This record gives sequence, structure tokens and C-alpha cells, in this order.
Amino acid sequence: MATMCGRFAADLDWGTLGLEFEAQVSPGLPQPSWNFRPTQSIALVAQDAHGVRHLAPAQWSLIPAWSSTDKLGYPTFNARIETILGKRTWEQSARAARALIPMTGYYETSADGHPWYFFPKRRDPLLVAGLYSWWHGRLTCTILTRDALGAPAQVHGRMPVLVDHGMAADWIAPETSGDDIIPEITQRSAVLSEHLRQHEVRPIRGDGPRLIETFAPSPQATARHHGITAGGTEDGDVTLF
Repeated sequence: MATMCGRFAADLDWGTLGLEFEAQVSPGLPQPSWNFRPTQSIALVAQDAHGVRHLAPAQWSLIPAWSSTDKLGYPTFNARIETILGKRTWEQSARAARALIPMTGYYETSADGHPWYFFPKRRDPLLVAGLYSWWHGRLTCTILTRDALGAPAQVHGRMPVLVDHGMAADWIAPETSGDDIIPEITQRSAVLSEHLRQHEVRPIRGDGPRLIETFAPSPQATARHHGITAGGTEDGDVTLF
């Protein structure tokens, strides 16, 4: 099954979000996009050692501070929350460099190749748990995932770890023990995921709000996708995640 959470949408007012978190808003935040991809610059909310919160751009693929190169031999845009405290790549960040990744919604692709869009019922930003790391002056980050539950599990085996707005301050506070907050966030995210909405969308190509529009394929198209008619597999298959 495809790697989880490799595309998401963020059409948010950074000024309003900065006020909500009482964060300093850095220059260079990305423009609205409905197709953010790994290695691109995305926005995150984090708190430094002096207690100052920041809303800043970061490269979506974490590079640990100890790495001698930014060309790692494995993808780092996602990390499994179940193992971050025991893996060298993530451990340092998991203990004192946790972040929030604000989104409008995110995409998953099902085992049979259909992309789906997940989004909150209200217009509030979706807050996803992340980690960050400074590498040679470059701010980098990853998105945390967990086993999918409920409706999301019908599409994909993993899902992003959602953060309750009421727990956001504790999550990003460096003084909060990772050993304590990580299990709590993981458990709470399961409850939050029950309130997500979802619908099928067209293949994720290009950019724009049309990407999150509901798509209901015709019976003929569904049949072609499953190879029932002549032509076999779907034409122009796109790797989404």
C-alpha cells in the first residue's frame, strides 16, 4: 500500500493563524496550494527554547541535525509516531522539536488507485502533528502518522496524527515530555479522525481548488479502472503518495 500523507491542501490565512497561536509570522510562507508535495516548502507552527512561537516555512522532508548530507537514503516526509522515540532519525526532534502542520485537508489513495480527500466538518484548520529539525540553517520537517481507524481505514492503512486545538500548546512546548505527550496525542487523534469528512476526487494533477471537488466516476470508468473492458489497466496512472 502506498506511503501515507504525501499530498495535502492548505488554503489558510497565515496572519489569522499567527494570531491564534500568538506566533511570530516569518516571511516566505507558501502561497495557498491544493497540492503540497514532499520537499516543497510548507508552513509549520513551533516554539523555540525561549518560549517564542513561530509560524514559519520549512522543507517538507526532515534532515536530522547529525546528518552529513541532505540526500538521505530513505524518505523522511512521514514518520510513524509509534517508533519515533526509538529511531535515531526522529528521536531528538520527538523529545524537544515538535511542530504543528496546518492544513485545509489531506489526500489518500486507496489500494485500487482512487484518490480521496479528507477534511474537517468546520472551516477550522486541520492541525497535524509533526517534527522539525534545523540542518545547516535550513528548517526541515516531517508529518507523523498512525494506524488508520474508522472510515479513513477503508481507504488507507495509515493516517496523519491529528492534534486537538486544546492540546496544541502542550504538543509544541519543548519542555513537555515526549514520553508523556506522544501516547496522549496518539490516542486523542483517533477520536478526532472520527469527525472527518471524505470524498473521492480526481487524480491529483496540477493545482487549484478543483482538486478537492467531489468526483463520482461513472460505472463505465470504474469498470475500465478494474480492467473489465478492453484496455486493461488505467491509462496515465499517477503515483500520488
